[in-house]
Amino acid sequence: MKKVTLFVLVFCTSFSGLKAQDKSFQKGDITVGLGIGVAIYGTKIHEEYNSQIWNGSGISTVRIANDTTDGAASTIIPVSVEYGLSNWFGLGARFGYSKYFANADSTNNNIKPTVRGLDLDLVLNFHLVKTKRFDMPISLIVGYSNFNYKANNPNSNPTPLPDNGNSMAKDNGLNYGIALVPRIYFGSHVGMFFNVGYMGYNYGSITFSNNSDSNLNDDNNQDRNFKIKGNGFNIGIGLIGKF
Repeated sequence: MKKVTLFVLVFCTSFSGLKAQDKSFQKGDITVGLGIGVAIYGTKIHEEYNSQIWNGSGISTVRIANDTTDGAASTIIPVSVEYGLSNWFGLGARFGYSKYFANADSTNNNIKPTVRGLDLDLVLNFHLVKTKRFDMPISLIVGYSNFNYKANNPNSNPTPLPDNGNSMAKDNGLNYGIALVPRIYFGSHVGMFFNVGYMGYNYGSITFSNNSDSNLNDDNNQDRNFKIKGNGFNIGIGLIGKF
């Protein structure tokens, strides 16, 4: 009887191990992904600055605030790595490079500015749907983002501030998002993935500069504050390796 019981225990343990190995993601797996995608965002720009006005008896300073909405689009190259902490949960990191589409300035020899973003994120992956060759984690993303605008022309200027050449706008901010990332494996180690996601960005203090001034925001005692928020959808495709 003891031998039969021992056999059953060993069989069940082995069977459970085989079932776990049949899944496309399990504890201890390391995955690395490289992809490409496109994104479309709605943007909100908030600007505040001091302005001098005549109040009837003298000059006074008032705070001016403007809000505008716009849109933006970019290509994205994401690189990701993940480690399986359990059979259903993975902890990872993501590096993303975004290059935004920018229109040429017809008043400055049709030269296009360069607008790019760099992301460094923490990623939480929940692997709730998976088979031997298919895995569809839900990814939660949050992290740091860097925004950089270069006018690429000595005579151009990034709105809203003038410049004396090589105008630039930059900031460090926050990004966050959620994505559905279906993965299809061709074998035990190599596959491809698709990405359908939603991302948001928040840059709370854009700094403008040029060749002669590293901070145009404080010129003429304007104490200018310039914020950009953007959010929207992205889609992508890429290759993934599992080790």
